[in-house]
Amino acid sequence: MAYSGFLIKVGNYEIPTDKYIKTGSYIPYVNMQALDPYTDADGYEHIEAVELKALKVEFETRPMLTNAEFADLMSNIRANYIEARSRKCIVTAYIPEYDDYVTQTAYLSDFKPTIHSIFDNVINYNAVRLAFIGGVYNG
Repeated sequence: MAYSGFLIKVGNYEIPTDKYIKTGSYIPYVNMQALDPYTDADGYEHIEAVELKALKVEFETRPMLTNAEFADLMSNIRANYIEARSRKCIVTAYIPEYDDYVTQTAYLSDFKPTIHSIFDNVINYNAVRLAFIGGVYNG
């Protein structure tokens, strides 16, 4: 398929790259998962890869987002949760290894926004690391 104009989509929400993603911070990959890997007596590793390769996408927001900008980003992400309590969502992300997109059920891991400063009664945040971790059971 190749790159189609967005890096990551949560549900139907394409996160605007230029507006919210800090340049050089988008890290997308899929984790090979093995079932009972072991090393034999001769030192050879035996790896039986399972079919699912769990998606992980992490990035930092642009530094100095205002509270209104950060609230807009998060409200659009939250509006696309399929289970709010666990921050479960459907994520579609561009994976350079495949030069294609992978779509999986994922969750947004815990994150820690830190306030950089307040100017004229407007909060400005440092860059915030957001990570979506796939391979979540959708049953």
